[in-house]
Amino acid sequence: MFKKLSIATAVVIALMGTTISISSVAVAAPATGMKNIPAADAPLGYLIHNPHENAPLTALVTLKNANQKLTDVSVRIHPKKGGAELTYKVSNKRILDEGGVPVFGLYPDFYNTFTISYKENGKHKTQEYKLHTPDVDMGFAGRQWSKMPKVSVEKVDKEFEDRLYFVNWTEMDGKTGLLAHNNPVGPGAFAWDGVPGLFIIDTAGDVRWYMNPYTTHDSKHYENAGYAMGMNVTKDGNMIWVQGQGWKHMSIMGRMLSEHSLPGMYSDASHEGIEIENGNVLIRAAAKEYLNNEGDSVNTVRDQILEVDKNGQLVDAWDLNEILDPYRDAALLSLDAGAVCLNIDIDKAGQQTSADDLANAPYGDIPGVGPGRNWAHVNSVDYDPVDDSIVISSRHQAAMIKIGRDKQVKWILGPKKGWTGEFASKVLTPVDDNNKKLDCDETGVCTDTNFEYSYTTHTFYKVDEKNTWTVFDNGDGRHLEQPAFPTDKYSRSVEYKINEKDMTVEQIWQYGKEELGYKGYSPVTSITKYQADKDSILSYFASAGLFGIGGGYGNVRMDETTGKVKSILTEHRYGETKPAVVINIDSHKLFATGYRAQVINATNMLK
Repeated sequence: MFKKLSIATAVVIALMGTTISISSVAVAAPATGMKNIPAADAPLGYLIHNPHENAPLTALVTLKNANQKLTDVSVRIHPKKGGAELTYKVSNKRILDEGGVPVFGLYPDFYNTFTISYKENGKHKTQEYKLHTPDVDMGFAGRQWSKMPKVSVEKVDKEFEDRLYFVNWTEMDGKTGLLAHNNPVGPGAFAWDGVPGLFIIDTAGDVRWYMNPYTTHDSKHYENAGYAMGMNVTKDGNMIWVQGQGWKHMSIMGRMLSEHSLPGMYSDASHEGIEIENGNVLIRAAAKEYLNNEGDSVNTVRDQILEVDKNGQLVDAWDLNEILDPYRDAALLSLDAGAVCLNIDIDKAGQQTSADDLANAPYGDIPGVGPGRNWAHVNSVDYDPVDDSIVISSRHQAAMIKIGRDKQVKWILGPKKGWTGEFASKVLTPVDDNNKKLDCDETGVCTDTNFEYSYTTHTFYKVDEKNTWTVFDNGDGRHLEQPAFPTDKYSRSVEYKINEKDMTVEQIWQYGKEELGYKGYSPVTSITKYQADKDSILSYFASAGLFGIGGGYGNVRMDETTGKVKSILTEHRYGETKPAVVINIDSHKLFATGYRAQVINATNMLK
């Protein structure tokens, strides 16, 4: 009996009777060795912690046998003191698919209690389980003051208390960025590698899920290195993301459904992997061995949009070097050279580059013009099924652009400066709510209006339900220049309405300029996205504080004024400017910043 207890994976407390039993056994039976076998009186099977090794805060309660039929299954994770309720339904199909009842949302380093409710043979039953989970280990444990980004909840309105937020961070650990492409002329962006920091928090600020970095990332492996980012939920209730030289499809239980290499002529996937209405996936990548105008064979940087099917085969590709003008430098000349997405260089903070610098920059993940340099830096990709087009957010062109299946530009949302020839006719005209044309100059300065263009944007998504568009306006290089004082900068969440027939754009909502000011200024990363289930808008000011609030990035004083990232997650009821949710997620170490956030619905992820 002592041996049985020592290897038990969980204690089962039978609520339907008085018997307390052990759910997994036993080394004693010679015919089964150490195989787990449900106890004879267990209503369900045995309990497995982290069944796929990729999600340490999950568990699986197996069925007793393949003949056991459960319906109306739900799981409740009992909240710890002051914690948030988490209850979700599980579909019959998902139980068969996972091999039992999936348990998601356990607390780390805690003796969890959870209850499974179900019907069997027409009778309603409940069963309570207990499981002690290990502590969070995101793999980036060096040079930090916290084991992970620090979460504090400032405000949550009651109707949002059931929210779960997926948050994407990353970090270097001294062992990343080991690999490079075999192209010394134009190396591309392979060195953009980091330990994945993907986790889910509830509205009490507790971590309820995180991805195991040790099983999903390997800086020494060509296919498994890279920065895990651009996570999106798929229609089948799972998640996809891009990572270096491929993309992955995984269930919330950590079951890796598929892993795909990029199509042969492409490399360096980052920022976006998103399922579209036809079931295919759009990926932002780069091209290998691309012959540019200088006659150099280079790996390009963040300028290719791929459509692949679920088998990973290429369906279509948009080469932005051919579709746009890779030598347009109007926005590039205005950027703060200290922050280009997550490539942060404090020595260049506040500096602007010159046209000569852009034209003669080395090839690689460096701001510059022409194929082989970071001239486009596409941060997000979306799809408009109405006219079978893609839409992109190009940070280094300070523009959001719609492009058809025929590879023709349909419209451009951004300041006019630098758009020449046929492109100039595609720039949208700002109007007010009476459809009156606004007075804006070529750099985007508009008078007598609250309309503003967005600059160095990180995300741009269509709101199908409203026929509008949400943007995260990072705001570097606003009006195509640097301000007199760095603290004049601000970031915004913005919603625009576009009339494609009249080629006009109207700003209908914004948040962050007045409410947060420089406190919310996020020079890189971040997201704004509409949430249909609560008719709300999620905003994540992911890199706020990157350049410091009173201390400054690089001013390593190690006190409360040091330039720590203090990212801000908000959710607004549609049309309101006062947030219903405010959650602060502070950096766990210097030089670390958030990437994006998403709303997660556990029932949808287990349907």
